[in-house]
Amino acid sequence: MEKLHTRMVQFSSNKFGNIVPIQAIPGHFVTSHSHVNYFIDLTMLKSSQEDAQKCAHALASQYKDIDSIDTIICLDGTGIIGAFLSVELQKKIPASEHKKIYVICPECANNGQMFFRENVEPMVCEKNVILLMATVTTGISIRRGMECIEYYGGNLKSVCTIFSAVADVDGIAVHNIFTADDIPGYASYQRRDCPFCKNNTPIEALVNSYGYSQL
Repeated sequence: MEKLHTRMVQFSSNKFGNIVPIQAIPGHFVTSHSHVNYFIDLTMLKSSQEDAQKCAHALASQYKDIDSIDTIICLDGTGIIGAFLSVELQKKIPASEHKKIYVICPECANNGQMFFRENVEPMVCEKNVILLMATVTTGISIRRGMECIEYYGGNLKSVCTIFSAVADVDGIAVHNIFTADDIPGYASYQRRDCPFCKNNTPIEALVNSYGYSQL
C-alpha cells in the first residue's frame, strides 16, 4: 500500500510568502465534519520552536487596533504557537500597561464538549480572549469554542489559525496565515456532495488537526 507521505507537496502563503511553508497531501480524506481533498500537515509548524515562533509573528502582525488581550485559548495542539503569540502581543502593549497574558488549553469530554477546571476559569471569565486553532474548514469547531468561552463568561475578540477556509464565523474575524487559495483546488464537501464518494473512490484516511490514520 502506498504511504500517503510520499505524495506530500509544499505551498507558500500569498500573504506571507515562504516564511512558514505549509505541507499537504492530496487525496480523499474524512474529518469529523466534512470530506476534504487535502490533508494539511501542520506537525512541523506546531512542534518546531523556530517554525512556531514564525507562525506567531505572522499572526500577531494582523492585530493592529485590538483591545489588550488577556488570554489565548489554544486548541489542536497549538500551545507552543500560543506561547510565542503571547510574547508577540506583549510587544504591542505599552510598557505602562504591561500585564500577563494567559495561555491555556481546554479539556474535552467524550462528546467533544470543551470545559475548564475551576482553577482555570478565572483566566476566562470577564477576560478578552483569542481562540487559537490549527485549521478551520467549516467553522463548526469555532462555534463550539465560542459556546465554551461564552459559558465561562469570556469575551471572544478574535480567532486566529494557521489555515482557514473561512474568513469569519458569525461576525468574528478569522486571522490566518494560509487560506484555501494558497492550496490550488482545495475543497471541502458535505458527505452527500462529495465527488469522491459519488465516484466510489475509497476514503484513504481519517484526519484531524493532530494527523491522519491511513485506512
